[in-house]
Amino acid sequence: MKTKKLALAVGSLVAAFALNAPAASISVACPTQNESEYRQLAEFAKAIGATHLDACQVEDSLWQWNSNRYDPYPNWSMHRPSVFKFIVPPELEKYIPADYAKRNLDNLKMRARVLKEYGFKANFNGMEPAYFPEQAYLDHPEWRGSRCDQCRRARFEYYAPCVDNPEVRAFYVRTITELCKVCPFDRFELRCNDSGSAICWSPYLYPGKNGPEACRGKPYGRRVAEFLGMFQEGAAAAGLPDAKVNVRANLVPFDHQSSLLSQLRPGQSVNSVSTTGAAAKYAVGFPNRFNDYTAPVCGLSRMVFIAEQLQKYQAAGDADLEIGLRTLDECDTMDLLRLYLKKPIGKGPEARWAAVRTVAAGYVREEKVLDLVQAWEALEEANKRLDPFYTGGHLFLLGTLHQRWITRPLVAFPGELKGEDRRYWREYIFQAQSEKDAENLLDLQANRWLSGYGGFRLLTMSVRKALPFVERAIKLFKSLDGAAVDARAKDYLARQAARAAMYRALMINAQHVVEFQSILDRTDFDEEPEDASPAIDEQGDKRLLKINQIVRAEIDNTLNMIRILDTGLPVFSLAPTPEQQTIMVLGPGLKDDLKRKIAIMEAHRRDFLRLYKSQNY
Repeated sequence: MKTKKLALAVGSLVAAFALNAPAASISVACPTQNESEYRQLAEFAKAIGATHLDACQVEDSLWQWNSNRYDPYPNWSMHRPSVFKFIVPPELEKYIPADYAKRNLDNLKMRARVLKEYGFKANFNGMEPAYFPEQAYLDHPEWRGSRCDQCRRARFEYYAPCVDNPEVRAFYVRTITELCKVCPFDRFELRCNDSGSAICWSPYLYPGKNGPEACRGKPYGRRVAEFLGMFQEGAAAAGLPDAKVNVRANLVPFDHQSSLLSQLRPGQSVNSVSTTGAAAKYAVGFPNRFNDYTAPVCGLSRMVFIAEQLQKYQAAGDADLEIGLRTLDECDTMDLLRLYLKKPIGKGPEARWAAVRTVAAGYVREEKVLDLVQAWEALEEANKRLDPFYTGGHLFLLGTLHQRWITRPLVAFPGELKGEDRRYWREYIFQAQSEKDAENLLDLQANRWLSGYGGFRLLTMSVRKALPFVERAIKLFKSLDGAAVDARAKDYLARQAARAAMYRALMINAQHVVEFQSILDRTDFDEEPEDASPAIDEQGDKRLLKINQIVRAEIDNTLNMIRILDTGLPVFSLAPTPEQQTIMVLGPGLKDDLKRKIAIMEAHRRDFLRLYKSQNY
């Protein structure tokens, strides 16, 4: 009887905490491929007491890039939802493919059915106001708002619509209302002034402050409030009067942010800060996939980091919570949230480690719990050594993925490669400048912050410090295979070992690329190769010796990547078809691309003799 009363008391405390939890809303997001996966996400969200599910996932708008593959810039926005990617108003029917929007709308209707079944409302996480095709402005010049492209990352100009224009505003609000009638969106998370979106006359637009003369005189704070108000107005007309809208953007200088916040209306926030200056929203996990520095490896454990995020959220008062899962097999994060979202972890590192140990006990036998915790800790320590390599994206996104370091051959004259030997990587690198720039492996979207010997030394030192930690994690994950408490845990440990091994391979690949390019940068391509010294033990060119070492080591590293892929364990989130490969997503033929990379490097080894004198003659 006492046990029963105790259980009821504990249950009441948990329920009371849930009712008085610091979040006004809890939203959950995760990429899903079909209704079955979306239902799986809904089951998890229900278990943790969430109020909202992200429902706005769209098919990549390849039509925007396919209209001119010469310009890579649309890759920054193709995956981002916008209202007109679901519902095309009559005003835009000439410019946005109806079949594309219909597929997204059909998918949204499926999600809406699931939301209704589980009692959720919907979170919209998108990019607004998103640029229109140029023909729309040629036909309707009064719609043209601010130029919004990042000038050195785009070959053409892109313009967002002016939402101060009455006609544009009218069909925006009307479409938002239609969208909210299909799906109950009452939380809007908007990215602006980046990736092909802009508010007119914002101070921090990439091309500089600009916009149409027609709206220049409007007070800026009022403009932002009215922009956010479009979504609240549209939602209210659909029967959702309490909609909240947050915009993530460089809107004003930091020391002027308070004046902007004072102009906002209830339910509006900027960069997750409300009108009162308090935090309006906290994130746990990775709602923005570009903030996961371990990508493009998918779902590598970040348990220590996420536990720390959860502690900060629990201390944040009445802020909303946005949970971002990277993959549905991110079971460790999901277990942490199931256990601790409705009860505080407590303050400080000791409480955090106690929570992490509790989760670990669900995967391995008691005597091995510390080993699993140490594997998670080792991954975080490895990641910390590479955290600084971020500028508009992390090294592994801007380099490994966007410049295809992972599949691109290290050769002396990449411009001489022909046919498929060039197309398979060149088509998928982000480069809006010249072909000479494209040949430089360290031209990361018009920024060469890693170039030169200094960049090479900085990265090398960081990788050398990170590798022992990730290698320790790999060893620990593998050693725990026999200690798994069930088949689910055994599968989890195998996936983490494979993902950690691929993370290690990407570190080594980055180190090879940066050193390789640093040698080419110190090479005069017009100079005839010659010996640097008459001494027999110094004959030839030491740069050739080093280049050959790098080429051999990268071939071996690439073979290791192929072996990891051969396990069949998911280590990357690949495009489902070759046609859906983009600069942002690796294709399903990755293993074949890696094999081609090796073959090309082997076939072009002797090309370096055109640059450096060999010791052989």
